[in-house]
Amino acid sequence: MAGDRFPVLWLCGPSGVGKSTVGWEIHTQLPRTGYLDTDQLGLCSPVPADDPANHRVKAANLAAMWSAYRTVGRDGLIVSGILESATVARGYTSALPGAAVTLCRLRVRSRELRDRIHRRGWLTELADASVRAAEAMDRDDFADVCVDTTGLSAVAVARLVLERWAR
Repeated sequence: MAGDRFPVLWLCGPSGVGKSTVGWEIHTQLPRTGYLDTDQLGLCSPVPADDPANHRVKAANLAAMWSAYRTVGRDGLIVSGILESATVARGYTSALPGAAVTLCRLRVRSRELRDRIHRRGWLTELADASVRAAEAMDRDDFADVCVDTTGLSAVAVARLVLERWAR
């Protein structure tokens, strides 16, 4: 990494693709990194009508935590969270001045995505919406890196992501 730019790896993709699981796996392999899941950063109700995904709260919390991780000398930050578009991604990355952000989209075949959502046993009613979101992400791919997780363990996906992450 050139200069003092702080590396941030953002795992994005549809619900059920394995962002949190892979993010945690990477964090365990790189213990001097921080790990944040934007779902946790946005647990604040009621959400504003003009921001139903609570992106403003998530971005503000991400910026605060990112600054804290830098201050205590972490080597980087792993973030997992859905990014619906390049515009949404820019809203988050603009809150991280001095960060070298790599957006890594995880993808999986539709059948396996549905199966993963049903196996986890909660929010199973969102399986079809998740498949539609994945199809939209395939059409409008704005990520720096894309890793297909179909048929792979979290450890194997983490290895592929780390191979492709230019820190």
